[in-house]
Amino acid sequence: MTQGRPSTRKVEVKFLDEARKFLDAAIMEFEKGVKEGKDETIRDAAEKAWNSTIQATTALLLAKGFDEEDVKTYRQKRLTLEELSIKDEEVRRLGLGDRFMAREYRLHVRCFYDGEYTIDALREELKKAKQYIDDVAKLLS
Repeated sequence: MTQGRPSTRKVEVKFLDEARKFLDAAIMEFEKGVKEGKDETIRDAAEKAWNSTIQATTALLLAKGFDEEDVKTYRQKRLTLEELSIKDEEVRRLGLGDRFMAREYRLHVRCFYDGEYTIDALREELKKAKQYIDDVAKLLS
């Protein structure tokens, strides 16, 4: 964690904006994929929703004082978020660490890589990604 660093509010907002853009794109792509019956499109939508979670998590970790270099990879984000969940009562209360890992597994691994999903379950995952972004935004406001 970087000590004495000036506020990175502008950077955090950038990452939250990116999170929302990725989620909007995921929802549009998902609906198109469902309408056209295209598995690849649906799976790509899941990956975009996963990326929205990544962007929101980056915003959170930067806001909490971690350096961008220390949270570049998924592994770094998972470990840092676990550490933060232990130390930060609000992050723990919101279950952000568990929710991050659930989105990683369900959107990134099961749906995108393994092609394992149902339309209704994936629709719920998109809602959960949105709620994650909304909760991070509230936490940072």
